[in-house]
Amino acid sequence: MARFEVNGKSVEGVDLLRRRHWTARLDFWPFLALYALWLLLAVPALDFTDALVILGVLSASHILAFLFTAWSVDFRAFVGHSKVKDIHAANACKVIPAKFLGSKEIVPLHIQKTVASSSTSGETEEIYFDFRKQRFFYSAEKDNFFKLRYPTKDLFGHYIKGTGYGTEAKINTAMDKWGRNIFEYPQPTFQKLMKEQCMEPFFVFQVFCVGLWCLDEYWYYSLFTLFMLFLFESTMAKNRLKTLTELRRVKVDNQIVLTYRCGKWVKISGTELLPGDIVSIGRSPSGEDRSVPADMLLLAGSAIVNEAILTGESTPQWKVSVAGRGPDEMLSIKRDKNHILFGGTKILQHTPDKSVNLRAPDGGCVAFVLRTGFETSQGKLMRTILFSTERVTANSKESGLFILFLLFFAIIASGYVLMKGLEDPTRSRYKLFLSCSLILTSVIPPELPMELSIAVNTSLIALVRRGIFCTEPFRIPFAGKVDICCFDKTGTLTSDDMEFQGVVTLESDAELISDANKLPLRIQEVLSSCHALVFVDNKLVGDPLEKAAIKGIDWIYTSDEKAMSRRPGGQPVQIVHRYHFASHLKRMSVIVRIQEKFYAFIKALFRICGPSEQACLSCFSGRDPHNFNSFHLLFC
Repeated sequence: MARFEVNGKSVEGVDLLRRRHWTARLDFWPFLALYALWLLLAVPALDFTDALVILGVLSASHILAFLFTAWSVDFRAFVGHSKVKDIHAANACKVIPAKFLGSKEIVPLHIQKTVASSSTSGETEEIYFDFRKQRFFYSAEKDNFFKLRYPTKDLFGHYIKGTGYGTEAKINTAMDKWGRNIFEYPQPTFQKLMKEQCMEPFFVFQVFCVGLWCLDEYWYYSLFTLFMLFLFESTMAKNRLKTLTELRRVKVDNQIVLTYRCGKWVKISGTELLPGDIVSIGRSPSGEDRSVPADMLLLAGSAIVNEAILTGESTPQWKVSVAGRGPDEMLSIKRDKNHILFGGTKILQHTPDKSVNLRAPDGGCVAFVLRTGFETSQGKLMRTILFSTERVTANSKESGLFILFLLFFAIIASGYVLMKGLEDPTRSRYKLFLSCSLILTSVIPPELPMELSIAVNTSLIALVRRGIFCTEPFRIPFAGKVDICCFDKTGTLTSDDMEFQGVVTLESDAELISDANKLPLRIQEVLSSCHALVFVDNKLVGDPLEKAAIKGIDWIYTSDEKAMSRRPGGQPVQIVHRYHFASHLKRMSVIVRIQEKFYAFIKALFRICGPSEQACLSCFSGRDPHNFNSFHLLFC
């Protein structure tokens, strides 16, 4: 059967399946036939003890087959489903995620027929499946599945001309397509988590050992061991439940958002936002930081946001509108981040644009909703935490190899006991089978997983006390193997304070000028104005490198976007417009006014120069730095 491709990074392929009737399952009728053969052939021909031993082997095999359907997705698909080629004959599918993005899953396949629009006749058919809070649709033309599309790759002209949803019918259609703007995932119960813990191979093996000991009349030791097993597993399930409950608190704030619908501004809940909505967003009138309920494209106005929840970067980011972009340019989420307000980030300050036609009555910035729910940047982070890793248990590769090594000798010993026991016709076959089984099970000491569970529980409690939550407790031993950590964020282990060392000009013949008084006035004007510094609550915030440059040349920057020298003789530099730093261009620029004359200053960041965290910063004023390479190679 050909595997269906999926147009998405998170899924590698999809296999079509059809669920078998319970009587046709491969873990039912073959064993039913074996039980019938045992009843018809073994019971009349053998004595009671031998027949009971055979029944025990059959029952253990049946239970093992049932457990394998929980341990292996491929085995569950083989036992309970049949592969099909026709998508209309399928009612389930096995989803194979991309490498390192979790384990396989079997999910229902939905075939939904909807009434076509007035422009077309008949019915339309939608075939889709939901996988980890994402919906994938089937394309009959391309014969593959594609992820539900959001309006994130249109022209800027499309967004600028957007007027939201004009009718209730369009709103209902969009709601059916994209759903509500919420992080909705099932809250597991203690019983469900306990069932998962009890279905693990190690736990099943320990319970099997306890059963064998009971048959060998070790009642007290067996029951005490069983009690301890359930006690440790219930503790583990309780800790996991606490962690998942903490994660469930991460949700879209149920705030009231002013939205432009049906030709007027209306107040709706943030959970009712839809991709394509036009909304008013800004800091709350009370002065509290307001979180962004969805990913939005800023159409009018500017905002300063804190994106630490997504990037870990403590420096506030300045977001500007798309007013200066060409209408025929295509939006790129990665390239045009300075125009996008990401869900979950906090708005520290906003400035509305009063020159646009569609103005918000509450004085907020006008934005176009791009993505909602689990497709937002915050939602993707939640999906990564919840789904993108396979569950880890007490099993490990090292312990498995060690057990296989011991099992080799246990099989030899058990075979020898069985051979000698069969030579004695007076020996009980029941006791012989029990002795051989105990020899095999003695390879794995029941205390091994129990001790590991105790160690993991202790570590888990210590982490929770420090505010660190772990959804997969048995990954803690893996973390203990780490001996090298690499951090890419300044401020994690190092300080982000910068010190001004000097400036190299085009006329200085590669000489570092440390005295700011000796710098040309134009260089001082460029350094003091070509930056992205802003005032938040009367405090200057932004890139430490840019703040150090202004401080080093002894200039000041005010909240009205004006730079002035502390020394007499300099003229104030008024910023008229900023073109913020573009990562794909590696530069930013500003238009400034000095004594009623306008200038354009450009700044380019070329490279990070070394462990001392100096940066090669080039500021131009209308000239090409022909000898820049020789300069930066000398000092960096």
